[in-house]
Amino acid sequence: MAQQTASTAATAPSATPPQPIRDPRIRRALSTEFGSELSISEVCELLGITAHTARYYERAGLIEVPRSRSGHRTYDQATVERLDFLVRMRTSGMGISELRRYVDLVHAGEATTAQRLQIMLDQRERIVSQLHELELALVTTDYKVAKYGGTPNDNRTPANASPNSHHTEGDPS
Repeated sequence: MAQQTASTAATAPSATPPQPIRDPRIRRALSTEFGSELSISEVCELLGITAHTARYYERAGLIEVPRSRSGHRTYDQATVERLDFLVRMRTSGMGISELRRYVDLVHAGEATTAQRLQIMLDQRERIVSQLHELELALVTTDYKVAKYGGTPNDNRTPANASPNSHHTEGDPS
């Protein structure tokens, strides 16, 4: 029942209109605290990526990063948000070629809205499927934890686990 509820929630339409990706950390970092632009090291720390990754997205043509007079990359809010989007899509399994296609369609303008929508709907379907698979993996893991006498929030290691664990002879896993 919990699985069905979680899956249904993941596929149910949102009651509120969709919002652009605006992670509070990004908004805070782009506020007066850092000024209107961030360095590559600030962006990488903020998004949890390496400078190599940020530069790769730039070389791949997925983002355009302006340079300061001294030649250093300067990331404005729009560029940080685009990079955040790219990182999230890669995390969800979208390939670079599909991201490149999406970005090309964005650059092509409003006439490509239907194609971009289809890319995002396809990706959403893949993400929902991944969530379902992860839910099943979590249920399986929780079962094994309980089988060995633990609870999901246990922080015990095998060295300090209860000797009364419920290991079954012949258990292949």
